[in-house]
Amino acid sequence: MADSSPPRAFPANARVVQFADPPRDRDARVCVAFPAWAHRVTAPVMPRRRLDLFERVVLGLCQAGIREPASIAERIRLHPRLCSHIMDQAVDQGLLDLHGELTHKGRRALRTGALAEEVTWSVCHVFQAPGSGELWPRTAEQLTNAHVIGRDAATVRLQFGTRGRPDTAEALVLRPPEDEAAAGPPRPGAAQIIEVARLDRVARRVHQVREFERREKLASAALPDEMSEPAGDPRLAPDGTEGPELSRVAFVDEPEPVLVVGFAEAAPGGALRCHDPFGAGTNAMFQELMEASARADAELADRIRRVTTRETEQVAHRYREAKRDARAGIEAALVAEFGAGIRDDPGVLDLISEIDLDTMEGEGPGALERVAQNSYRLYEILFRKLVDAYPPPTERLTNARRTAEYNRAVIEESAHRIGLRSVPALFHTDLVGAAARLNRPDANLYVKDAAPLCLLAAHDNADHPLRRLAARRPDLLSALATLGGLRNRAAHAGRDPSTRHDAPWCRELAALAVRELIPLR
Repeated sequence: MADSSPPRAFPANARVVQFADPPRDRDARVCVAFPAWAHRVTAPVMPRRRLDLFERVVLGLCQAGIREPASIAERIRLHPRLCSHIMDQAVDQGLLDLHGELTHKGRRALRTGALAEEVTWSVCHVFQAPGSGELWPRTAEQLTNAHVIGRDAATVRLQFGTRGRPDTAEALVLRPPEDEAAAGPPRPGAAQIIEVARLDRVARRVHQVREFERREKLASAALPDEMSEPAGDPRLAPDGTEGPELSRVAFVDEPEPVLVVGFAEAAPGGALRCHDPFGAGTNAMFQELMEASARADAELADRIRRVTTRETEQVAHRYREAKRDARAGIEAALVAEFGAGIRDDPGVLDLISEIDLDTMEGEGPGALERVAQNSYRLYEILFRKLVDAYPPPTERLTNARRTAEYNRAVIEESAHRIGLRSVPALFHTDLVGAAARLNRPDANLYVKDAAPLCLLAAHDNADHPLRRLAARRPDLLSALATLGGLRNRAAHAGRDPSTRHDAPWCRELAALAVRELIPLR
């Protein structure tokens, strides 16, 4: 029936109601007051009862044609009188007929595992957004006044908790647009109210399950069928039988304007999590309502930004502290592995520490690329120091001037002489050009230039550190070529940078460089 009363504007001094407790962390929460029209209505209560194990077994045997209490008792090892009692109850509930055969209601109950009991009616409140007429998917038996200790046009000052542990908050009043505020509430239909009552029942049951899982530290499971009633014809009960009569939905009073207190808080990582204002966990609709309000209200957006930024800063602070503690433990382990001399070269210590931190982080491609980059950097430092400490012989550089083929032969001969198996094309560099670049001020000497110069120096020097490296790792040059590719996922030189073995592989190469760098400090 249409509402013939004249439109009513949403008043600024509306009653403030609260149904849910605030989040405990005062600095991480945002408090708002959602405007709504509260309709007091009669709504259906359609309780559902789960069939117990005995009922399901007895009904299943009846469906299979075993309908005598004595025969049922023999199969399930129960007393015949108990089986008879279960069957009598099933007859009274309309699940079995007088011959022990399942009725349509009994077959549905056996299939769903639940039985819808008689529909009852209660008086409750449903809530409607101003102007749009959208009903919120919640009901409340009564309107519970919030403890208001002050208010103005834009905010409401609230107090929570007890006198001994007072907790106050300033709720920002979310005003509807002026055209919506002046429109007045359109009366919702009976089918809408029945649907809202259904959604409220489902949300509260789901919240109970999730709270139990949280308290017992269980992983979230898929909800049972009986806890996710599908939307359907409002004239049908959950078991498909005739549902509540739409004509019995009635409006008890005129709609009352209220401000419903709601809370959001910064979740770990800085995201905003909106709590259900009616105490049913979290809700996507209220999350969207909060985000839409923030886009239209600069003050709300600023409050949200403050709490989420604070959470992000706290996460960053905790990460820095954890990283500092991890570095201290890693440094102790590195000293045990390489000796106390590693502390004499802070640059090398920092690089190998970062490698270990990123290796601990996991298998993410970003961490792997940093491991590869820092491992490669250790070899850049190592070869530069080797070139400075062991300059290549001038006569061998002079001979290498002849042709590119001869230059390549000189490099490969030196590599094989010290025990390296192969020389990838990356290291077939122009030796004379590399030596010239070495003598330029502030020149960057890359591994592809420095390694061949070290090969020439190690050719006739039995004490050259590169010989020790070759003995430990005959495939060193091939490994360095692959390591260079791993620095960039777009060109990872034949190895898959997402595999869990790559970071330890890089770290193994880095450790070889560190052992030779410590004496060269």
